[in-house]
Amino acid sequence: MNLPTVLTETTRFYKEPYLEQLKPFLGRPYISYSSVGSWNEYKDNFIKEKLVGIKLPQGIYASLGNYVGEAIENGSFGDNPDGFIGQENLDFERYRKPGAEYEKLIIIDRGDFFIVGFIDIYYEENNKKFLLDVKTGGKLKEETYKSEDYLQTVLYNYALNGECETGVHFIRRENSHVKPPLKISAEQFYIPVEYNEKRVKKALDKVDKTAKEISEINTTYQKYFRR
Repeated sequence: MNLPTVLTETTRFYKEPYLEQLKPFLGRPYISYSSVGSWNEYKDNFIKEKLVGIKLPQGIYASLGNYVGEAIENGSFGDNPDGFIGQENLDFERYRKPGAEYEKLIIIDRGDFFIVGFIDIYYEENNKKFLLDVKTGGKLKEETYKSEDYLQTVLYNYALNGECETGVHFIRRENSHVKPPLKISAEQFYIPVEYNEKRVKKALDKVDKTAKEISEINTTYQKYFRR
């Protein structure tokens, strides 16, 4: 598999606390679930960034998602260069669970390559395991996470032997790039995600298909455009 991403000691996430999990995979190609999404939604940008090496600016909506995600992971907000508002609306008690792990690494070995992912929130409570994704967005994004096509937490749960209750903590976003500043809404709710064999197969097939397509494009690019 000729993917543009190969795990090395300089890979950005090859660090503690992930080293012991990752060491057996050094030198092997990998794909993240976020890359699967990027390829299927924004092929041109994926090729520019991952193959050609052109660094593209991060969109304002992605910046808000990262800003909120880091706040949940750290328990407080960091720098706010984009001027986001509504920080008082973030319900930290909902997301900051005792003993929770944030950005928990999962690995799925697919033979020719492996899948990496990072669980936003993982914790155990009342003898149950919970695997949760945190998303920000408007109505359209909300419907995406309610649909059968949303498979991220399904895939991550598969990596943990299907033992978890999975779902999305959805945080409503107000305003837009044409009507700034973006605001964190007080409307925050849980979207359950069903886990079953059919959805696992759909998720794995999607990743395998995407990895094959990227590998083929990368092979062509290296043959004709790399000097």
